[in-house]
Amino acid sequence: MDTVTNLPTAQSALQVFEQAITQNKNKPLAAIVLKPINFEQANTLLGHHNSDLLLLQLAYCLQLSVANNEALLSFSSVGEPVRIARLQGLNFLVVINLAGNKYDDKSVINEICVQLTKSVPEAMSFKSFSLNFELAFGVALHQKNGNTAHEVVAHAGDALLDASSSQQNIRYFNNEKLRHTQHQLARMEQLRSDVLDEKLHWYIQPQVNIDDNSILGFQLRVHWYELQSTTPLELEDFTLLAKHSGEMYILAKQMLKYAFLTLAVLQKNNHKQPISISLPSNCLFQPDLVDYIELQIKHYNISGRYLIVELNENVLLEDIDRARSIINQLKSLDITIAITDFSGSYQALRYIRKMAIHQIKINCQQLTNDSENRVDKAITHALITLTRTMKLPLIGTDIDKRDAADAFSTMGGKYVQGNIISPGIALDEVELWLEKWYKNH
Repeated sequence: MDTVTNLPTAQSALQVFEQAITQNKNKPLAAIVLKPINFEQANTLLGHHNSDLLLLQLAYCLQLSVANNEALLSFSSVGEPVRIARLQGLNFLVVINLAGNKYDDKSVINEICVQLTKSVPEAMSFKSFSLNFELAFGVALHQKNGNTAHEVVAHAGDALLDASSSQQNIRYFNNEKLRHTQHQLARMEQLRSDVLDEKLHWYIQPQVNIDDNSILGFQLRVHWYELQSTTPLELEDFTLLAKHSGEMYILAKQMLKYAFLTLAVLQKNNHKQPISISLPSNCLFQPDLVDYIELQIKHYNISGRYLIVELNENVLLEDIDRARSIINQLKSLDITIAITDFSGSYQALRYIRKMAIHQIKINCQQLTNDSENRVDKAITHALITLTRTMKLPLIGTDIDKRDAADAFSTMGGKYVQGNIISPGIALDEVELWLEKWYKNH
């Protein structure tokens, strides 16, 4: 077989591997998936067709170095043995028979990886382009890391990804990662089900002027209880999971629905405070977002000025043009825009002034007396001074203790949100809480 042009394909290699497993069920086998980790520049400069020829030169050198190693599975049943198979992309596969080793399996596998590494020339050339290949290896063992050829090779590929990302030459698949992945999939499935069935727990947190105890507004928040846990997760704790499960935008729409539902309850009882929602950045650019908000405004007959959409500062820094377009559309509905996790950077300030942001929020957890980070406290003080100079309304969030509220007030802050006011109010308890607050203050 011409090893340069006719390497076994992934499908045929997996078939040979599976046959070896079936014929020798008790024979320990290991899959090594390897690839050159510095090949991207070849694709960029040469194009995929030409860079593939360079890759096949590499395959020829690899095959030549291990052709006589009978411990490696041959993917060819006729002619000279072929010990290397081409997988998808830049990946190659070798399979080791570990039966009858005089040394431990890991030593044998590592020795094969070293042998393959040494077979690569110092520089490989195509026309006027040359490249020093560097190899990374991912290893998985039959029975220990999987029962089928497909599983073992897939897990070796996962180990290779870890090796590439951690800049290690060789990485062995860890079954703990598999258990973690299965756990994550179970979490994603439960979250997806709970979102679609609307089983999340919504509540609001008041935002209060600490000078006169007047209520500025509320923020809508959400709890999720995962896998029968008694400890709830906040939105920021499961946002990434919601993105991976594909339900983040559905969750954002539910958030908008509950925000207007709460506004309807408040206004029915002559309370005119706004509700703010924290909108994940990937939801901001959904094409029907503004239309959906406008539908809620019409359905509940509530002015858009009672809705505050909170955006993370990173949205402005990552995609300013798209963000400006959406923000302008929201403003056309009289919706207020707030920026959370404000850093005070020059770039953020420039965009905030350009887009006339209405409100700033900063996290004030570090203001408690038991926090020893003086630098964070100094930064918070500077941010408060900066927003006062710019005459931007500022809300200090996560203020859970009296000493933090006092420190915030001393620095010039006025509006607070956190457990010191209320850890959260269920939507059906809003009226009762408001009556009690007005009575006490």
